[in-house]
Amino acid sequence: MKHRSFYSALLLFSCILLFSCKSSHLARLPRSFPEFYKEGHRGARGLMPENTIQAMIRGIEAGANVIEVDVYTTKDSKLVVTHDPYINRDFSLLPNGEVIPKGDEKRYIIHQMTYAEVRKFDVGMKPYSAFPAQAKIPAYIPLLSDLIDSVETFTTTRGLPSVIYNIELKSSVSYDSVYNAKPAALVDAVMKVVNSKKIGDRFYIQSFDYRPLKYIHKEYPEVPIGFLTGSKTPFAKNLSELGFKPNIYSPHYSLVTKELVDSCRQMKIKIVPWTVNTKDEMKALKGLGVDGIITDFPNYLKEIK
Repeated sequence: MKHRSFYSALLLFSCILLFSCKSSHLARLPRSFPEFYKEGHRGARGLMPENTIQAMIRGIEAGANVIEVDVYTTKDSKLVVTHDPYINRDFSLLPNGEVIPKGDEKRYIIHQMTYAEVRKFDVGMKPYSAFPAQAKIPAYIPLLSDLIDSVETFTTTRGLPSVIYNIELKSSVSYDSVYNAKPAALVDAVMKVVNSKKIGDRFYIQSFDYRPLKYIHKEYPEVPIGFLTGSKTPFAKNLSELGFKPNIYSPHYSLVTKELVDSCRQMKIKIVPWTVNTKDEMKALKGLGVDGIITDFPNYLKEIK
């Protein structure tokens, strides 16, 4: 254990030296970014059907200043907001309103269907046992472009502060061209949408996959990057594999320690853990000094001091 701690410390020190000796950081985080990131995970998954326009609106109403969305591309290259590579039978219904038979969901792969086909599935009416407090309303998988339009209209007409979009790229080397577009194509599709919507610098892109992040770093160096991790791989090793400092480091909340928070602060990297769904956990993480929290229940954050 002592040897492992020494190795981790040495690797972190090496990363600090390496990154301080060359321009390895991305552009500075925009001034529009909040001091503390109150992120509505998939909008407000605990309250509304996930990754829907309704979930984003509810998240903002609950106090989120950042809304997190997941994206895939369809067969006809439309960028859609959904977490799973196929229609999730746990909370989705077939176009005719019937339940998707168990084992059949992988017949409905997002990347292998046109958006017109994807749009027909209902993702809001089926009771979802994992989140019993979710409102049951008719809902569909939206285009990222339409979601942004709806959110911008909502905040503008209500006189609310503009929000930041945290766009998660769903990609995996094991499923390129089957479940997901290849990294460059996915990144380019996102950039085309955000540029067309003229939201300025109010977004950042995150992923568990190193490849799209490296592509962004090279081709879109002005775009803030978030690195996601759910593994126990040491912080310094993750940075070494990535090859540059991300703007934001987002580990699973169970991996957050005071040592990790201090390491991120030393490297001038924001630390924003996921997915934190109890008030006690939120309080504990704020006590450790995290820079934000990603949660299915952004309404809880109003009660956390």
